[in-house]
Amino acid sequence: MQKNKKKMCAWLITMALGLAIVGCSNNKTITTTETTMQQSETTATDTSSITTVGEYSDEDLDTSYSDSDTKIELSAGSADITGDGATFEDGNIKITKAGTYVLSGDFDGQIITEVGDEDVVHLVFNGVNITNTTSSAINAATGKKVVITLVDGTTNTLSDGTSYEYADGEDEPDATLFVKNNLTINGNGSLNIDSNYAAAIKSKDNLIILGGNITIDSVDKAIKGKDSVTIENANITINAEDDGITTDGALVINSGNINIKKAGEGLEAVTIDINGGNIDIVATDDGLNARGLIDDSASDAEKEAYGEENQADTYLKITGGVVNVDAGADGIDSNGQVYIEGGTVYISGATSGPDVALDYNGEATISSGTFVSTGVQEMSQTFSSNSTQNFITAYYSSTLEAGTEIKVTDKSGNVVVSYTAAKSFSFAVISSDKLTTGETYTVTAGDNSDEVTITAGGNTIGESTGGGMGGQGGPDGNGGPGGNPPTGEPPQKPTDANGNELEMPEPPSSDSSQTEKN
Repeated sequence: MQKNKKKMCAWLITMALGLAIVGCSNNKTITTTETTMQQSETTATDTSSITTVGEYSDEDLDTSYSDSDTKIELSAGSADITGDGATFEDGNIKITKAGTYVLSGDFDGQIITEVGDEDVVHLVFNGVNITNTTSSAINAATGKKVVITLVDGTTNTLSDGTSYEYADGEDEPDATLFVKNNLTINGNGSLNIDSNYAAAIKSKDNLIILGGNITIDSVDKAIKGKDSVTIENANITINAEDDGITTDGALVINSGNINIKKAGEGLEAVTIDINGGNIDIVATDDGLNARGLIDDSASDAEKEAYGEENQADTYLKITGGVVNVDAGADGIDSNGQVYIEGGTVYISGATSGPDVALDYNGEATISSGTFVSTGVQEMSQTFSSNSTQNFITAYYSSTLEAGTEIKVTDKSGNVVVSYTAAKSFSFAVISSDKLTTGETYTVTAGDNSDEVTITAGGNTIGESTGGGMGGQGGPDGNGGPGGNPPTGEPPQKPTDANGNELEMPEPPSSDSSQTEKN
């Protein structure tokens, strides 16, 4: 993105980006009844309420179960099964019919689905500890959808070994919790996943998480939904050697708490919509990465050229929530557009170029919310000049240490916005809806103190001491050369590899809703 990237995604562009993005206007409350099984065969009824923003199927929202459902009581390498649709074979549990299955106890083996293409399997985790040292803990290779309910008050654990045994010519399952098609996780219980071979959670279709306290330690990716990932109401903690949450389609976060303590890239998708929630990311690579897809058969030169293009259907859009990113590479990296339309965003980017805090190929606009990013001047970018909210771009002649507070105060001394940088920096971008045109503000950072009288749009403090693509972008392009605001003719529209001019897309509507691919 305006520079050679370390990492290019080599996949075929077959994504139907018409996947509708979950909007904020479809609040929906579903009341469900959970029946808690006890060894005495008595039942206790707990009625709970699930409030969602997006549109979901009844199956996704169903947390109910009863005494009439099949019970699977696990014990080491055996199981006591009451009801039909499940058998214990060759040390594993095989589920052969659609329906609800209530699992409890400890088990050394695998849960396998062998159901019809249109069947939905509902697994109720009522305190399970499943370990499989030779493959995945859950292998749902068949069926339309698996719904996993985490019973309130229970702790559930899945773990695997460091190597998997495959039949000749096979390479799946390849995750501790593996689902070939759609996967939904709901409920208020806890799920701990210790992934020692590949990914922790993987769905090869759409992945929806609507609740639960989920803790993941993974030697690879933490959460992968091939076509889409949608998250609401969940508390997710991730330690991963590879990506935190990734998809080849749309990633939508509407609410919840996501704490990515360690990952390669924090959030990665073709389109990223953050509509709410609290998101903390520590990444060795990019923090938020909106990237396009390219055929794996493309040459290295083609992949590199593609990474430099404006990929018009690729974007990061933030409308709400609190996002805090500490990235070893780009804080925000979009092969296409960046739209900041609300929320609070703090970004600490790399301490040396060519990686920067804000990196985009198309345009980056801000219309609402609070935004502060810090990083280096080399290759730096700020918001595009057609932003409707005022912003300040600050260049510092010397590098400021990690832990330095950058603060904006008004003429009365009131703090408008402040941020303590996680790493050293010499460049900052600051925006707030409290920056009023015509008013004078003081920007302090370490020993630096600068006054700026706000003009509509972009405002600059200091001068760039580094080269690259810095400065504010024009309405249809990127920052001007040399790191200072561009002058003269507006930048030309970006072109594709054949020299054809690209049209810039309008920001996607906030009231669209996610639909599931069956």
